[in-house]
Amino acid sequence: MTRALPRDARGKQQPRDDHREEQLHGGYRPVACGACTTIVLVRHASAKQTSIQWPADAACPELLDRGADGAPVRACTRLGAAIQAAERP
Repeated sequence: MTRALPRDARGKQQPRDDHREEQLHGGYRPVACGACTTIVLVRHASAKQTSIQWPADAACPELLDRGADGAPVRACTRLGAAIQAAERP
């Protein structure tokens, strides 16, 4: 099953490239970590989904650390706090 492409104000379907660009990049806002100043793009899609796009050159010191068991740290608490603050109205 294929989904119909969105339509513009005149009822014409948007070109597939425009639709893909909107899906990949639409609605994202930059959010900076207060500790290391890494800037990520954040889109709050629903109450249960927040999408985060990391830049290729991100160097978050907290994510480079290892946990007590030697496993990589999977979340930056400082950036998480900045994202939550940015999502509040």
